[in-house]
Amino acid sequence: MRGFLAAAYDQVKLALAIRSLLPPRPEDLERRAKAKEARFRKLLQYAYENSPYYRKQFKGIDLETCAITDLPTLTKVAMMANLDDIFTDRDLRRADIETFMNDPANVGYYYKDKFAVCHTSGSQGQPAIIVQDKPAILTTFAAQFARGKKVSRRFLPHLQRLFNPARFSIITQKPGFYPSSTFFNYFPERARRFLKLQRLSVFDPPDVLVQKLNEFQPNFITGYTSALETITRELQAGRLKLRGDLEQMTNISEPLPEPIAQRVEKAFGVHITNVYSMAECMALTCGCQTTHGSHLNDELAFLEVVDARGKPVPNGTPGAKVLLTNLYNLAQPIIRYEVDDIVTISATPCECGSLLPLIQAVQGRSKDQFWVNVNGEIRDLPYYVFLLALHNETNLAEHQFLQTGVNRFVMRAAPLPGQTLSVEKLSRYIQQSVMSEGLANVIHIDVEIVDRILPEESGKVRRAKNIFGPPPATPSEPERSRTAEAG
Repeated sequence: MRGFLAAAYDQVKLALAIRSLLPPRPEDLERRAKAKEARFRKLLQYAYENSPYYRKQFKGIDLETCAITDLPTLTKVAMMANLDDIFTDRDLRRADIETFMNDPANVGYYYKDKFAVCHTSGSQGQPAIIVQDKPAILTTFAAQFARGKKVSRRFLPHLQRLFNPARFSIITQKPGFYPSSTFFNYFPERARRFLKLQRLSVFDPPDVLVQKLNEFQPNFITGYTSALETITRELQAGRLKLRGDLEQMTNISEPLPEPIAQRVEKAFGVHITNVYSMAECMALTCGCQTTHGSHLNDELAFLEVVDARGKPVPNGTPGAKVLLTNLYNLAQPIIRYEVDDIVTISATPCECGSLLPLIQAVQGRSKDQFWVNVNGEIRDLPYYVFLLALHNETNLAEHQFLQTGVNRFVMRAAPLPGQTLSVEKLSRYIQQSVMSEGLANVIHIDVEIVDRILPEESGKVRRAKNIFGPPPATPSEPERSRTAEAG
């Protein structure tokens, strides 16, 4: 009887959380603003009372009235150096958590039966450890269930899932403690009555992916951009055979260039949503059901888009980094946390009609931002300068651009199965795009034709990758020393 009551209680908690996060209507705006303010003040007070680190950081600040910009920022380096003092539970220790995660048998289990744990890959530098309590995990699932697809506010349309559970395929790495796996590691048992999960690996050969997908016949597919490209090629080749039950595809963890999104949608005949999130706030956004942007769950997080000096940039303008404040995870407070993503928030409401802010573009990490030296002046080189050139090449399956030196770049291009690519034609397309940006005779780019673009250890493919390094502090800085560093 006790087990039945506990299960019923968990089911009710999930249902209420989902109901509270249904897409907002105009009459909800005032209530949501008050709820967000209450969450913010609760987070600050809880962090001050239970985290030795924040008690020092917030000294002299009126936490009842301060603006978010009155608070100090937090870097990943500072967070990891002070992790034990950032935790609000005094029983949490970094060394013990690392020991727990070093054992693969612990994947899917809560640490101390209370905390979901994960670590980032460290591909952008030092790995980070993130600990979330069970209420935070519940909020993450509720946000996705409420806003991750087109939903009805009526009950009966959802009742059929009890008798015919949705089939959900996830193509990431094998289950582990990395962020994109964490969401599915802790999938609520009560929700499994409505969904059947199929876990697939991006490292599986294409024929294995095809066989498993053909057998499972998913209604929903979630994966990295590179994985979605792979199965698109298999569908076009006639090897992947879906019966028409697919309702939606979702991209996670990698940028989604518009040409790739259009190719995937055209092949499968369904919309592909694009989710922007991170381990530090997995409920940050939900993919738009009309565009390829992401809607910010703004009652659950602050996302300040700022320039290199930390000053806010206007909506519609790309920032140099973002400052993230997670409003729902009390176990490890994340307050004004610096992430070097280049994000643009739309200056106009989304065409889908949602009242939530639209993250229009995420260009990736600023550490991988391209740059050029034009007559001694250092200028950023947006990735789209190259990307626009590829719209004309219909035989292209996937690509990667590398910065290898000052004004020097390499494009790796893989053809669709049974097709060929021309180095000369691709070079011409790129030069035309470069010339239109006024960079003729500035950029040198080599084109390499390859069979496929291999993912990194994380299982992801970085489409734009600066392997040379950031621009010099001043244009006069010797470039030969930077070339030596790159080697």
